[in-house]
Amino acid sequence: MTAAVEEECEPDVLHVLQKSMNDRSAIQKKTFTKWINTYLIKVGQTIEDLYMDLQDGNKLITLLEILTGDRLPRERGKMRFHKLQNVENCLAFLKRKNIKLVNIRNDDIVDGNPKLILGLIWTIILNFEISHDPESQASAKANLIDWAKRACRGYKGVEVRNFTTSFKNGMAFNAIIHRFRPDIIDYEKLIPENAEENLENAFSVAEEELGIPRLLDVEDFLIDELDEKSIMTYLSAFNRMYSKVPTEEELAIKMYSDRINSDAKKLLTWLKTNIDRLEKRIYKMEPELFEKYKEDLQHLKEEELPNKLELKEFLADCYKNIESAEAEDSLTTDVTMDKLNHYWDAFERCLADKEACVQNESDRISAQNELADKIQEKADE
Repeated sequence: MTAAVEEECEPDVLHVLQKSMNDRSAIQKKTFTKWINTYLIKVGQTIEDLYMDLQDGNKLITLLEILTGDRLPRERGKMRFHKLQNVENCLAFLKRKNIKLVNIRNDDIVDGNPKLILGLIWTIILNFEISHDPESQASAKANLIDWAKRACRGYKGVEVRNFTTSFKNGMAFNAIIHRFRPDIIDYEKLIPENAEENLENAFSVAEEELGIPRLLDVEDFLIDELDEKSIMTYLSAFNRMYSKVPTEEELAIKMYSDRINSDAKKLLTWLKTNIDRLEKRIYKMEPELFEKYKEDLQHLKEEELPNKLELKEFLADCYKNIESAEAEDSLTTDVTMDKLNHYWDAFERCLADKEACVQNESDRISAQNELADKIQEKADE
C-alpha cells in the first residue's frame, strides 16, 4: 500500500475506532446510570445524567452508604469547595477499603470528566457488585465468566468464551435463565438467528419474572463491538441471585420435584372441579339434561377415574421417596399427600352419593313414566 493510500485510509480507520469508543461509552453511561438508580431508588432518589448528577458528591456518598452500610462524612454546602470535599470523602473511603483508584481525582468528578466518571463507577461496580471483595478484584472477571460457562454448559448453540460476542444473539442470556428457572423460558423455541427477539425475550422475562432490572436494551447489541463492562454489570445480577450452578444430579432432582408438584396440582384441581360438579342438584332435571348428566357421570367413572387413580398411586410412591432420608432435604412439594387423600376421599363420597341420587332419580322417572302409561291406557279404553 502506498503512502498516499495510507494517508487517505487512516482518517477513516480513526473515525471508525472513535465511533466504536463513543458507542461503548454511551452504552456504559446508560447502563451505569440504571445500575446506580437500582440502589438510589431505595431511598427515594435517582440520577438522570451520570456526568452531571454526581458532581456535588452527595449522591455518590449515598450510593456508597447503601452498598456498604457505612456512614460517610458529608458537606451540606453548594460551593465548589464543598463538592470537592464530598467527592474526596468518597475517594478516601474507597482507598480505605483497599480499592485501587487509577488517576482519579476529586476535581475530575466535580468537573464532570466522562472518562474518569465512567472509570470510577466501573471500579465501584467491580468491587461491590461483581467481586464483593476488594482483595479478589483481579479474579472477579474470571469467576463471572466461569459461572456463565457452567450455567450455559450443555445448551445447544451456546458457547461462552467472552462477555461480548458470546452474548450477541441473546441465546446465552436465555440459557442462563432456563438453567435456573426452566418454567419461565421455552428454550427449544428460540432461534439463534433471531437475535433481537432472543434478547427482548431474555430481558423482559428477567425483569417481569425475576425482578432483575433491564440494564441493557436490544439496541445495545446492534453495534459492531459490544461493551464488555455493561454486559458484566447486567450478568452480575443473575450471578448474585443464582450464585450456585446446580449439578446434573441436582437438576435431575429438581425436574423430579417439579413433575411431582405439577402432577399433584393437576390432580388436586381435577378433584376440586369434579367435587363441585357432583354436588350439583339433579332432582327434577329436564329429561334430556338428565340423560346427558348420566352419560357424563359414566364417562367420569369409567374413563377418567382409572387414569386419576393410577396418577394418585404414582404420586403416593413419589412421596414415599421424598420422605426417605436421602431425598428429604432436596425435594420439596407444594401439595401434600395428606391433602390429596383428603380431597380424594371427599370425591369418592360425592361420587357414591351422586350415583345413589342418579339411581333414585332414574327410579322416580321410571315410576312416573309407568304411571303415565297406565293412565294413558285407561284413557284409551
